[in-house]
Amino acid sequence: MAGFRVHCEGEVIEVDLLDDDAPRICAYMRSVLPMDGTMVHAKFAGDETIIMVPFFAEQENPKLNVVAGDIGYYPGRQTICLFYGETKPFGEVSYFARVRSNLEGLARCGRRLLEVGHLAVRLEAS
Repeated sequence: MAGFRVHCEGEVIEVDLLDDDAPRICAYMRSVLPMDGTMVHAKFAGDETIIMVPFFAEQENPKLNVVAGDIGYYPGRQTICLFYGETKPFGEVSYFARVRSNLEGLARCGRRLLEVGHLAVRLEAS
């Protein structure tokens, strides 16, 4: 299963794309890689980080009850959401990817975001 890597604060988080479940959003993600961006923390949803992406996509493979390691796209918001702990999103996300390794590193980045506000990230194909 192909995917991508998230580089943040010295952490490398390996991600699997769920091509069978969300082929359009996975194709959009591949088309923008590699990509440099900024990660911020969700304000009210819980243990969730957010990265803006340069595409709009319609809802695909909707999911409301996310768990740590799920990665979703908020339709119409140009954001991917990386869930690293207990989270209650405000609405369904398009579930398109899953953390394969280093969920603990994503959680460390999430906690660091609460201190500093934003972090530089790089997304690249794996």
